[in-house]
Formats: sequence, C-alpha cells, structure tokens
Amino acid sequence: MGNQMQVSGDWVEYSSYLASVLVFAAFFMKAIVPLRLVAMASNIAFVAYAAGAGILPILILHAALLPLNIIRISQHISLVRRVREASENEPDIAKLLPLMTRRKFTEGDIIFRQGEEADEMYYLCQGKVEFPEVGAVVSAGEIFGEIALFLQDNRRTASAVCAGPCEVFSLSEKKVQQLVVTDPSFGLFLSKLIAARLQQNNQSLLRQSMPVAVEN
Repeated sequence: MGNQMQVSGDWVEYSSYLASVLVFAAFFMKAIVPLRLVAMASNIAFVAYAAGAGILPILILHAALLPLNIIRISQHISLVRRVREASENEPDIAKLLPLMTRRKFTEGDIIFRQGEEADEMYYLCQGKVEFPEVGAVVSAGEIFGEIALFLQDNRRTASAVCAGPCEVFSLSEKKVQQLVVTDPSFGLFLSKLIAARLQQNNQSLLRQSMPVAVEN
C-alpha cells in the first residue's frame, strides 16, 4: 500500500516537472505550430498533475486551455493552406459579385478620371475599358481601378474610358480592405495584380516615350 502511494506521489511530482519544462520550452518557440503543440503537451501534463494533486483551479485552467490551443492551431494550419492555395490559384470573382454594385455604361463614358480620389475597385463583366494616359486596355473578366486604393493619396493614376458598351461591378474601398484582411487568397491576388499592372503601365509609358524611327 505504501509503495503504491509512493508511486502515485512520484507520478504526480514528475508530471509537475514535465509541465514546467514544457511551459519553459514554449517560450523559446518562434514557429506557431511547434509552439502550440508544446503548449498542448504542457496543458495535458498540468491536467494530469492537477488531477493527481487535487488542485482544482489548475485543473480547470488547463482543461480549458487545451481545446483553445487545438482551435488556434487548426485555424493557423487552415490559414497557411489558404495562403498556399492563393499562391497557385486566382480567387473566384463570382463569389464577390453579391457584394458588388452593378452598373452599365455606354461607349465614351468615363468611369473615373486621372487624379480623382479613389473609393472603389471595379470588375469588368462585359466590354472593354481603355486607360489613355498609359495606353492600356482591360477586357471582360478583368479587375481594374485597384491600384489607387492602396496609394497614400488615393488618387487615380489614369482615366478609365469605355471603348464600347460596358457592364461593370464595383466594390467599395471599405469592403476591399475587409476582404484583404479576412481572405488571404484575395489579398495575395490583389498584390500580384497590382505588381503586374504597375509593370505593364511602366512598359507602356516607356514605349510611348521612345523616339519613332523615320524612314528616308
């Protein structure tokens, strides 16, 4: 009987040491997943120690922290998976259409002018839109007007002119910012789109500034 009590006491004491070591190790973890895994292990060790020692507050605390750590590590893994998928695939714009406002334009209509303050991003459903200042054109299925939303002065870098009848969906700046924060795939998609658009605009301006050779 005495040996059993001694073994039980040793087991409780060892679990307390293990829990303390795991908590100490967690402070040295930089990566989220290993940190959460070590934290979960410490929760289990503390639950075992508190149950054996009859310390109810510690038992309740770590019994509550364990599922919380499980939820947080699941959320992190899901976020990493979504970001990885975003780097390989473009988001489904059709899912954004219910959040957007539908508008129709005729040929020659100006959707926005260069220098105007930007408060919306656009998705071109039908038609073509030209940007005369940079010599660029977007066709149906493309997003435009996103660059100015992320500039410090929020000013349009070029005018958007309808080259024919157009059907356009607009998304407010506030909703764009919300989507960037909540949906990493959308944020990464916009980052790639803005980088590609700036590169395209720079190349168009460079071509326009080059002297034209005249044949004699």
